[in-house]
Amino acid sequence: MIHPMRTVVIASLLVATIVSAQQTPPKTDAPIGFKPEAVVWTDGPPTLPPGSKMAVLEGSPRAEGIFTMRVRVPADSAIPPHWHPRQERVTILSGAVDLGFGTVANKTSVTRYRAGSFYVNPPRVMHYLFFPEATEMQITAVGPWELFPTDPSAPPAVPTATVTVHDIAPSEHTDLAAATTFKAEVDYEVHNFRPATYYLQIVFETTTPNQTISIPGATPKFLDSATGTVTMTQDLARVLKQTSLKHPVRLRVYVQEQRSERSSHVAGMSDWITFQ
Repeated sequence: MIHPMRTVVIASLLVATIVSAQQTPPKTDAPIGFKPEAVVWTDGPPTLPPGSKMAVLEGSPRAEGIFTMRVRVPADSAIPPHWHPRQERVTILSGAVDLGFGTVANKTSVTRYRAGSFYVNPPRVMHYLFFPEATEMQITAVGPWELFPTDPSAPPAVPTATVTVHDIAPSEHTDLAAATTFKAEVDYEVHNFRPATYYLQIVFETTTPNQTISIPGATPKFLDSATGTVTMTQDLARVLKQTSLKHPVRLRVYVQEQRSERSSHVAGMSDWITFQ
């Protein structure tokens, strides 16, 4: 049975768990070596098959640069179709892996790799795994590590959310520079809603077309229901100092769909709100 995957938190949960589980990484100019008894194993994240274990031997999947990790997966498990933005080099240390390619997992269209085997998955190629036996494999790749369950060749998704902004303070068309905080009520509706996937974000228009400014370090406000009303506020001090900010100032509210730890997709947006 294929273990279910949700579009949103796969990469973020996987990376967070790996990073928290890894041993203290050695300095980049220091020798690296582990005997089997020195490898520290921890529970895998919920996005891997139940009972999975993992250990990071080198580097960090969250950072730029090469890393190596080992994964143990129980027999009769599976990982549904997914892809990575960079090459994935896999060595089978014990057990067996049935590797297939495509957007639909098919047990009759796989290649079995037993202990001692090695394979490389190309970037942006959908693949899936079945584990007929308890298996340990070693993966080497270049971080940051991301995993996507959606077909990269599929047409871009159309907006799936609506956003309306009202009760705006300061009022629209007034002098935003005279205020210290923007505040508004935001009504939203998200189609095909999934918890911990969508969040609201205030963005400001820049002098460069089709670009916006969002405030670095701002905590995303993840939505816990498909529809609702949320009060949003924004400290304007840092915004108004941006040299790329367009004047008159315009802003809008996005509904973002988090697809991995490092990437998101605009699911919907409000109309522009204009100030002096």
